Amino acid sequence: MRGSHHHHHHGSMPTYFHVGALAKDCLINGFKIGAWQMHCSTRTDNDFYLNTFGEGYPTMKNVFGGMEVFKEVGNYSTSLGWFTNNDLLSEIAVRGMNFGSRLYGLLKSTIGTTDEVSFQTKLKCGLERDPVKVELVVPLYNEPLFLGYVLVAPVENWVLGYRTECNFDEKGFDKHALCLGYNNGRTEVGLKLENFEDLRGSIFQRIGEAWAFAIKTNLYSSENVKQFAIGVQYDFQNGTMVKAKLREDSRMGFVYQSKIGENIDVGYHLAFDGVDPIGGAHRIGVSWGFHC
Repeated sequence: MRGSHHHHHHGSMPTYFHVGALAKDCLINGFKIGAWQMHCSTRTDNDFYLNTFGEGYPTMKNVFGGMEVFKEVGNYSTSLGWFTNNDLLSEIAVRGMNFGSRLYGLLKSTIGTTDEVSFQTKLKCGLERDPVKVELVVPLYNEPLFLGYVLVAPVENWVLGYRTECNFDEKGFDKHALCLGYNNGRTEVGLKLENFEDLRGSIFQRIGEAWAFAIKTNLYSSENVKQFAIGVQYDFQNGTMVKAKLREDSRMGFVYQSKIGENIDVGYHLAFDGVDPIGGAHRIGVSWGFHC
């Protein structure tokens, strides 16, 4: 299922994708809502989790959705998902400890049934032993991408990582990236150097208890593309947050996120052209999440 399962836990070390995550959260989370999104997760008595989600766009011709059943037994877990584009997704996971290292493996298979039946499968495996984490995604069948990263947390609040991506279908399109991250909970700095050509940076800073701002920009690009986003957020400390964002192409966006009771999350998103707020392109979106 797209998005992360809140009930998966692979130990405590951050992953490669945690570098710059607070800035990303501030600048991206909620701003992606197209028209409407709904998500519902339920836990049954015997520890089955059931997730359903749907999203639709103004035309209503393209509605996408799915459901997933997830079950955890000891160190094993398994899930089966079905999507409206007739894909079936199955996952089998195992994790354990060995010689003071945390190990985990996840076998992911997709069965597509739209035109003819297709089958893809890949293995995700990882090892954590403070201060090092290694994760690999190994293609087993019909899956072109090999991914891997190594992350080192040498001193508190700092991480250094290397990530590689090889595409077996398109030779020569390999990607390499180095990253450096600092995060003490209030200040976060992230730097990513991709293919030794593009340097991207992000800063996130809390001000007091409620305010925070974030900046994300590419500091150096081989093709001299300027990308830039700046955002502020205000957290009402009661589950409600408001965010505003401005991009280099003068797009402005606003997000309002709130909770209704314990179990319902609501998000509203409005975006428009800052130079021409009335005549430019608009986007409005709503998302609902239910945790029963």
